[in-house]
Amino acid sequence: MKKFLIAGAALTALIGTPALAADMALKAPPPPPAPVSNWTGWYAGLNAGYGWQDRDMDNSFAPSSCPGIVAIACATVVNTGNAFLNTFDPKARGFIGGGQIGYNLQTNNTVWGIEADFQGTNIKGSASASGAMVIPGFADVVNLTGTGSQKIDWLGTVRGRLGWTPTPPLLVYATGGLAYGRVETTASISGNVANDPAGPFVGASSVTQTNTRAGFAVGGGFEWMFAPRWSAKAEYLYYDLGKISMNQTLSIAEVAAPAAQLNTSIQSVAHYNGNIARAGINYHF
Repeated sequence: MKKFLIAGAALTALIGTPALAADMALKAPPPPPAPVSNWTGWYAGLNAGYGWQDRDMDNSFAPSSCPGIVAIACATVVNTGNAFLNTFDPKARGFIGGGQIGYNLQTNNTVWGIEADFQGTNIKGSASASGAMVIPGFADVVNLTGTGSQKIDWLGTVRGRLGWTPTPPLLVYATGGLAYGRVETTASISGNVANDPAGPFVGASSVTQTNTRAGFAVGGGFEWMFAPRWSAKAEYLYYDLGKISMNQTLSIAEVAAPAAQLNTSIQSVAHYNGNIARAGINYHF
């Protein structure tokens, strides 16, 4: 009898073993460890944002020859310009968008890199001013009106980046380097002298320059590795492309006798420095 009990227990164990093995096979394997973010390597992506200018356009008026005109009349044109048209504020601003490419090298929590970007822009604006002044000792009135405009057609940068990763997926960085862009600047001045017994005096002048400028850009931002090979970033840049100086001569001539002229030399200085706030996405190769 004892032998039968031992044999039955052994048989039960043998029958239960395949069921136990099958049950173990159905259990899900443990999840793989989360991938560790590493910023080393090449990347490329797209960005879009908004840009706005900081500085005004400054104008200075200086005397020039005034054939057939009393000196005080020419001086009044100069004084009117410097009093009322000395500054235009175009408030250039608009959309900016383009792409970037770069390379990162990570050492522990420090990330070194270089990035180049190229943007099409719609940063533009215009402003006008006017003023009037009576010629001392006469009934004549000098009237001047001016308009200034600024525009950035495109903008690019080549910058170094130095960053830190407080957590592996997050990169906080500072950046700075070369900035370059194509700008277009226009200044137009018109004027007349009213109430003169000889009849009206009128005149107008305009100057436009298109230049490719180089300067610098500095700023910073943060970037988040939200998926393997993909990151999103937000960035601020301050750029400075220098200034443009333009010269023109305004001739306000007597309509009845054009040889009588009030000539004034005008210099307009347009500054191209401003701000960019943008967001972007990158693919890491």
